Amino acid sequence: MNAPVRFFAALLLILAGLGVSPAHASTPPGPSIELRTLSNRADLISGGDALMEVALPAPATGLKVLVDGSRDVTSAFRQLDPQHYRGMVDGLAMGANVVTARLTDGQEARLTVVNHASQGPVFSGPQIQPWYCLPGALDAQCSRPAVYTYQYKSSVTGKFAAYDPSSPPSDVATTTTDQGKTVPYVVRIENGNLDRAQYGIAVLYDGSAPFDRWTGPPAWNHKVYEWYGAGCSTSHVEAPTPDVMQDNALAKGFAVMSTALSDNDYNCNIAVQAESIMMAKEHLIETYGDVRYLFGYGCSGGSIASLQIANAYPGLIDGVMVYCTMPDVPTLDLLDCTALLRYFEDPRVWKPGVVWPDNQQANVTGMQSTSVCHAWVEAYHYPEVFNPKTGVGCQVTTNEPAKMYDPVTNPGGLRCSLQDYMANVFPERPKSQWSDAEKAIGHGFAGRPYDNVGLMYGLRALQAGQISAAQFADLNAKVGAPSIDWTNQPTRVESDPATLAAAYRSGFVDEGNGLDQVAIIDTPGYIPGDRYEIHDNTKSWALRARLDHFNGNHDNQILWYGLEGRFQDNFGTMDAWLTNVESDHRDIPRAQKLREDKPAAAKDQCYYPDNGPVCDAAFGPAGNPRWAAGGSIAQDVIKCQLKPLVRSDFAPAVFADDDWAALQAAFPTGVCDWTKDGVSQQPTVAWQSYENGPGGVGLGEPPTSGTVADPPADVPEASYVLLLPLLAAGLLAGLRIRRPTDRQSIVATTS
Repeated sequence: MNAPVRFFAALLLILAGLGVSPAHASTPPGPSIELRTLSNRADLISGGDALMEVALPAPATGLKVLVDGSRDVTSAFRQLDPQHYRGMVDGLAMGANVVTARLTDGQEARLTVVNHASQGPVFSGPQIQPWYCLPGALDAQCSRPAVYTYQYKSSVTGKFAAYDPSSPPSDVATTTTDQGKTVPYVVRIENGNLDRAQYGIAVLYDGSAPFDRWTGPPAWNHKVYEWYGAGCSTSHVEAPTPDVMQDNALAKGFAVMSTALSDNDYNCNIAVQAESIMMAKEHLIETYGDVRYLFGYGCSGGSIASLQIANAYPGLIDGVMVYCTMPDVPTLDLLDCTALLRYFEDPRVWKPGVVWPDNQQANVTGMQSTSVCHAWVEAYHYPEVFNPKTGVGCQVTTNEPAKMYDPVTNPGGLRCSLQDYMANVFPERPKSQWSDAEKAIGHGFAGRPYDNVGLMYGLRALQAGQISAAQFADLNAKVGAPSIDWTNQPTRVESDPATLAAAYRSGFVDEGNGLDQVAIIDTPGYIPGDRYEIHDNTKSWALRARLDHFNGNHDNQILWYGLEGRFQDNFGTMDAWLTNVESDHRDIPRAQKLREDKPAAAKDQCYYPDNGPVCDAAFGPAGNPRWAAGGSIAQDVIKCQLKPLVRSDFAPAVFADDDWAALQAAFPTGVCDWTKDGVSQQPTVAWQSYENGPGGVGLGEPPTSGTVADPPADVPEASYVLLLPLLAAGLLAGLRIRRPTDRQSIVATTS
């Protein structure tokens, strides 16, 4: 008998002795048991509890659920149908918890649930410091117990007032929800603290009967309306909860949710904003019940927050309604306007014979009027958000002024600028770009995603004959840029590849590649038809251009503009749109459902005086400084790729020799090549985590459970331990192994 035959004969004898046949041992598995978290991703759970589901491949009995192999939490689960169980698993330890679902036939599913502190961080990285809590906080993390208050709508005044469930007033109005339930118009408001800042949840509920997450508030329709604040601030404070008493949503049965950290006016940091919404939504699901869908409203900074978060953290938000639209923090407008106005407003720097009337200044900005730039800089002062000495709304300047940065007296002090507030996202500047202050402290400041190297301000105006060659040359030779310390730098500013990549990957520059998963109702401007103020209509078309570039279409964005566009029923249209998508059970991508399930009202409309060229001419987009420099209206190229400066490219414009020499000095490395994407330009990476430092890493798809097939019940597990030495013995019995004598390899010989 040769060696292989003897080996397999021995193996069969061993298996026969254990009562295991080769056919039984190698039977391929069928559909497997699954274990999943429903209130959030399994790797991003917070607060010590998680809503979980066990899905069985077929009806079975004897389900047991364990945490870390020993703690039995089976009693927390309830059976929904013969194959699905759901339960709230609490008492999770900080960090990794292995949850196991086991059946009596030996099938198992295991899922690692990673629990984080209720005060964070979860994925946003090292928390912003210093951080100031409001009065009443229990610790430096601003922890505080949840507080519940009540408001009712008066049938007499039509206004909200305080409500005492133990002594109801006589003038409580009623409301009929969109599910047909007529109930007293009484609202319970929950205020608490998550992630070091306050949140609020309001829902129809008069306190007369208890509820839990399985029954829910009786009048709640399981839909959520999210409310976003305006502005862009680096405040460093806990901040109170934005107003959650939104009548239009509450009356229909919606829950209204908002967090202080999603209010740009307190916190202009995309990762922290998204984290706060995720944590509040998880809490709502675990406390109130399942959520059908969530959509929200945002104007100005609220549009920034809602669009950025929906794009970078898909699944948190299902629809956005935006007014006074901005797809992201308008860094390029803010800093280009600052540089241009510094030049325009100082005639002492102009070349003799060059003058700049207002209309030509507007031509260079690409906007309908220079009023847009003036509003940014002089009315709202928002470019100051990049000023390290003040920021916008930075509470450090008043709470601990001694800690504040000064390039000479305190170069290591706290900088209030937006890029430094977002040091979790933006890496430090490279040594080649260090200022004297950075050299003094031995490291770079957080990188700022702004660059104007090669940018030819006013190029379209020159090509259209609206400005002269002398004006064009003088402007571009002298415009300079705001420095990293907010001084007037006479040379252009350059950003670095790592900062640029972080700006795009994080979604700080909202390229919209993740926005095809959400419904967007976009009403440009702050005043209907606005083209003269910081909320000029152009930004809605900038968003559309980005959607077209990265998604191939903009079918999930509808524009309502003109004099009446602001007054359409965006709430009802959004609700109908998402209901249609929810009811569409076809196995097709969500982006396709959003395109095909739009209600009749969900279409572009210009509302004065017609839906056509006249309305577009009056209320359509104007432009922006980057568009006026030859770029796309998308305004998403921070740093352009360069091409040589060639005199003949400017024909028919004719430059005097000294003007051409000035341009050559201004653009020693070349000028923008707008036929190419920007340097480091790339799509947003979904679900970026900054736990391991700036730049971030995409978390990928949510974790899923793994299956484990236990030994059959009639075979002791110990037999499998014995199997290994027996198999080895069988192998040695069938093979003779010759010890190598010199440099030969080990070989098996047959008899």
